[in-house]
Amino acid sequence: MPLDYSALLYDPVYNALGVPAMLTHTAGVSEIRVIDDTRAKSLTNGSLETKSVGPGAFVRVPELTANGVDRSDYDGCALAFNGRTWIVRSHEMRGSPNGEDQGEVRFLLKAG
Repeated sequence: MPLDYSALLYDPVYNALGVPAMLTHTAGVSEIRVIDDTRAKSLTNGSLETKSVGPGAFVRVPELTANGVDRSDYDGCALAFNGRTWIVRSHEMRGSPNGEDQGEVRFLLKAG
């Protein structure tokens, strides 16, 4: 029997780090949990410092599916959390060992 990564990994992480969010999509408005990834991160290699590409948020794919959010609707959704509203400009599927539909998606955000 395969390991249930949702129960072993994603549930504890989203319970500890996740914040409530409102996602406005074509099927309506859904209350979901996201992991805030909006702060730029720096990587220093010798005298060279680089920043991450931009703000994002991680969301569990099963939660989106349960709320009637289709993958074709991810881009262009409004996502409000931690006092700000963002627009999903694109997304990256992160998957899981149990398959892409049981993993995460990283929403790449722009100011809304």
